[in-house]
Amino acid sequence: MMSPRWSTIFGFLALSVVFRLIPFALLKFDVQVHPETTTYPWNFSPILPICLFGGAMYTNPRAVYVVPWATYLLGDLGIWALTGRLEWALYANQPVVYLSLALVASTGFLVRGHHSWRRVVTAGVLASTAFFVVTNFGVWAFGDGTLYPKTVAGLVECYFRAIPYYRNTLVSMVVFLPILFSRLSLIDVATASRMTRQHG
Repeated sequence: MMSPRWSTIFGFLALSVVFRLIPFALLKFDVQVHPETTTYPWNFSPILPICLFGGAMYTNPRAVYVVPWATYLLGDLGIWALTGRLEWALYANQPVVYLSLALVASTGFLVRGHHSWRRVVTAGVLASTAFFVVTNFGVWAFGDGTLYPKTVAGLVECYFRAIPYYRNTLVSMVVFLPILFSRLSLIDVATASRMTRQHG
């Protein structure tokens, strides 16, 4: 039986927060990283792979959802601390984003007990697509209609302009899921127990 290696998992969670804060930290140095450009890899982060991994591996059902929510909230609060912009930390579609994190984590249940690469890849694509569809619907639905009019055309434009984000999410899955489902992030419980007895 495999169990998460928590030292590695916490490292990836910390890295997720750092990735979210980097573009806002750059603003301190007058480096403009506008979300509409593709020069900065927006949405490239370990956070969604970790959400999926949690659904597959965490034994505590609450941790499956609380861990990613707490990590994302820490990032939101960090953005507020860096920029002083409360509206960037507490935004209109925030509940939709957190719901999307829960959907990604729930997708991990498809992999629970069956860690074949086919299942992991399938879950990664499904999770990325669900996050893309739900969060961008939230951007359109809860926006003021200036950037994306409340029409079908506005919704289509919202999804079209978010394709680079979706691409970067998929790349994140490709990069981080193999690490998370490897010996670097997993430990064999029986082996660990035997080693503990030997050195106890």
